[in-house]
Amino acid sequence: MKRLGVFLLSMCMAVGVLSVPAQAAKYELKIQTALATSSLYFKTLERMKDNIEKLSGGEISVELFGEGAIVKSFEIFDAVSEDLINGGMCWTHWASGKHPAGTLFSAPCAGLGYGLDQLSQLSWMWEGDGLKLLNEFYQDACKMNLVAFPVLPMGPESFGWFHKRYNSLLEINKLTFRAPPGVPTEIFLDMGMPVVGLSGPDIIPSAQRGAIDASEWIGPAEDIVMGLDQIWKHYYLQGLHQAISIGDVYINKTWYDKLPEHLRAIINISMKACVMDQMMINVKANSEALQDLVKNRGVIIEETPAEYYPAFMKSARKVFQKYADSNAFFKKVMDSQIAWAKMTVPYEMRCNGLYYMMAKTAMEDGLITDYK
Repeated sequence: MKRLGVFLLSMCMAVGVLSVPAQAAKYELKIQTALATSSLYFKTLERMKDNIEKLSGGEISVELFGEGAIVKSFEIFDAVSEDLINGGMCWTHWASGKHPAGTLFSAPCAGLGYGLDQLSQLSWMWEGDGLKLLNEFYQDACKMNLVAFPVLPMGPESFGWFHKRYNSLLEINKLTFRAPPGVPTEIFLDMGMPVVGLSGPDIIPSAQRGAIDASEWIGPAEDIVMGLDQIWKHYYLQGLHQAISIGDVYINKTWYDKLPEHLRAIINISMKACVMDQMMINVKANSEALQDLVKNRGVIIEETPAEYYPAFMKSARKVFQKYADSNAFFKKVMDSQIAWAKMTVPYEMRCNGLYYMMAKTAMEDGLITDYK
């Protein structure tokens, strides 16, 4: 009934918009993103912008900015809170320097080591306590004047790119690997894997100098744009460091609270629609990119060694527990997620297992052929 109500509300608004002549915007929302304007995720935000403007009948205008246009990416949180700009897009784990619980919202590695997948994480956000805790994180734990919305699901991110096939975790642990900074790096180090943190533009130059042996970035659609296939040809899709990866939109809370109720509802509906848009785009864009990588660029898809999964998940639980033991809010969020995992993982495992078996059977029967 809740979903039906949201749907009917959005339809009523849409019909209302059609009968209302365009008018000058009363409210301007300027969103500084941490994305290149060429990114597929930026293009999804352009859909969100269109939805807000059309549903509001032009009462709200939205302007999107590519990375670094107004402030640097790591400055977005403070810039929105202080109303230097009234909107931003980034990832909450980038705010982990302000409070370690940041990583639990946008990138809880390996589903906390409890098997939580991205769909269940989004469910926890929108149907459980996640959205309330996310805003408690920013407004109370970090003392920031902003409202947060999880809108861009990007996972699962690939394990990474390598020069050859590796059949064991022992072999992989001998490599110098580019990994995201923060908790993912801590987990890899706990596993015994030497890792370094590098920004995206530094990956290829570092590989060319021999400073790194392997690297991860995001997934096929973004990795192909980065040009990682020009350096490495062995691609491991199944990774746990960011099996969940969700980008957020932030709005200055003072600005947001001054909006009329119907405009706040339009923003909420548009943010939630953005989640669905991105999930559908991910399937198409990543499938097309992976097919291109294999068919036209000589890339070989490899299977991640089986022992990687329990080793990474064990290290993830160890690292997360360390933070939970020393921080009450971290523990509060993690306990909520673990309870959600205990409720949803058994169901998700069986449903996902069904889809896997359907696909496997279709391929074994020759109805679907793998990329060659």
